[in-house]
Amino acid sequence: MVEAGRSHEAEKKLRATLALRPEDADAWHMLGLVHHLRGEHGQAARMIERAIRNGPEAAFMRANLAEVCAALAMFEQAEAHYRRALEISAASPDLLAGLGRVVQKLGRADEALALAQQALVLQSAHPGALALEATVLAGCGRLPEAIARLKAGARGDPALAAKLFLLQAENCDWSQDRAGLRSLLERWASEPGDPAFAGVHPFIAWHIDVPEAVRLAVTQAHAQAIIAQAAAGARFGPAPRAERCGRTRLGYLSADFHNHPTMHLMRGVFGRHDRGRFEIFAYSLGPDDGSDYRRRVIAESEHFADISALSPREAAARIRADGIDVLIDLKGFTLGARPEILALRPAPLQMTWLGYPATIGSGLADYAIVDRIVAPDSAAGSFGEMLIRMPHCYQVNDDRQEIAARAASRADIGLPETGFVFACFNNSYKIEPAAFDAWMRVLRRVRGSVLWLFRSNRWCEANLRREAKARGIDPRRLVFADARPKAEHLARLRHADLALDTFFINAHTGASDALWAGVPLVTRMGQGFPARVAASVLTAARLPQLACSSAGAYVELAARLASHPVQLDSIREHLSSQRPSLPLFDTERFVRHLESAIEIVWRRHAEGGVPGHISVPEIPC
Repeated sequence: MVEAGRSHEAEKKLRATLALRPEDADAWHMLGLVHHLRGEHGQAARMIERAIRNGPEAAFMRANLAEVCAALAMFEQAEAHYRRALEISAASPDLLAGLGRVVQKLGRADEALALAQQALVLQSAHPGALALEATVLAGCGRLPEAIARLKAGARGDPALAAKLFLLQAENCDWSQDRAGLRSLLERWASEPGDPAFAGVHPFIAWHIDVPEAVRLAVTQAHAQAIIAQAAAGARFGPAPRAERCGRTRLGYLSADFHNHPTMHLMRGVFGRHDRGRFEIFAYSLGPDDGSDYRRRVIAESEHFADISALSPREAAARIRADGIDVLIDLKGFTLGARPEILALRPAPLQMTWLGYPATIGSGLADYAIVDRIVAPDSAAGSFGEMLIRMPHCYQVNDDRQEIAARAASRADIGLPETGFVFACFNNSYKIEPAAFDAWMRVLRRVRGSVLWLFRSNRWCEANLRREAKARGIDPRRLVFADARPKAEHLARLRHADLALDTFFINAHTGASDALWAGVPLVTRMGQGFPARVAASVLTAARLPQLACSSAGAYVELAARLASHPVQLDSIREHLSSQRPSLPLFDTERFVRHLESAIEIVWRRHAEGGVPGHISVPEIPC
């Protein structure tokens, strides 16, 4: 009954039981689980504690109480309850894996690994223990071991197969069975209620060449599971509109209000909002790293709230109590996201933007902020949301981003003193075989050139060198760079002659970084939002000619530019001289367009209109 979403009916029957038998431990326990499924974890904890007091102590009650405490981020208490469950009952893989997840949250990776491995002794293919083992090994820098363990246990389990694929992608280990994963995704799309896919992240569909309809279907299945959990408790009704001098209350929700690529892009947004028309709230789900990015958001938002320790229902209640009119989620389904908050509908209008380059399905957000390149008319059916199309690029940029005055020499960063430098600083998981094939063809065409890449880990470096050699390219022509502070990174980027993009998931912040540093970028415009971002960025930089329609055209353009310095220099001159006037880097105008979009849809909502696609009209410079 609870799983079917009929939690209120279940609660009514359980309370009727308790009216007759006030000390019924099973009824208190079940009532606690009802509240847990609703996200009301505080009440759930009190009820399960009462169940434990009222009846014979049971290991499963302690384990469920541990899960509730973990949901409240009370990991010390969760650990104590799991350990008590293990004292009551013989060790089981479920209890050991649950305790392992908790101690991992407490930062005790070695102990978490040992618990996962104890669970696997009892059940060699226990999915939760395998996933925990792989996560801990990968987090400790032991990627090959994590991959090897998952290879042995992932057969037949979609969640583990997907995790294996993503770990191998980080390693640039391309031995994955892409055809098998494609079949899994197609099965998921055709059987959206299959619980086997509960742990599969929908963004994996963008790594694999599947139809857009499959991508939307797997995304909607993921979103629907989140919405169904929220439906176990009542969603919030419409919030009463407070007196606020006509200003629209605009909230931003993110785990990235710190030194993160999303804030690299939008650091200049908060202080540029028109405070006569908008009241700005920022809701943080992530850590305070003490960076300038964090300080700027706090200083330039009228209201900043750290809600990272709140449950989804508590966070949604806070947003609702603030009377937010429009809530913009900057995370989607990325690391640290809390889509459960969106599922509770704390704001009358909800939008998704910037941090997740894809649809999050229908029901979590009313609108997605896009543009005509990443979401042309033909792609509207691939989104669950209504579309707000910005007049240039959906991506904002910080027009005050610093570039260090001095950069290390080519020799200091491992580049040869002479020769053409191609560069790609995308994370390793974005590098797929098709793009790498194209890069090697370019290197073959341009003698003496090198490819400068970001060193995500030492295994991706070894694998890429091996792949280069297999394609007849001297592995020494691949040069790897470590992470540096942003201003230093932008300065060193100027040693690159031409940036090369990946295909399925483009450079996003990295594309703008290259252009901001004055480095031209060549991309291939593919199918779907993440494969079209760089084309959008280039169009807003008035360089649409650098977006190619095929891998062959991409190789030809990159090789031609490397062989025609006059043509390449003219593009660099364009970026240098025109940068202040390019739409891509006009933060002020972007914010005005964003505000115009918000006012259009909020007015439509206030007048009782139905959400629909809109194109934001151009505002003159």
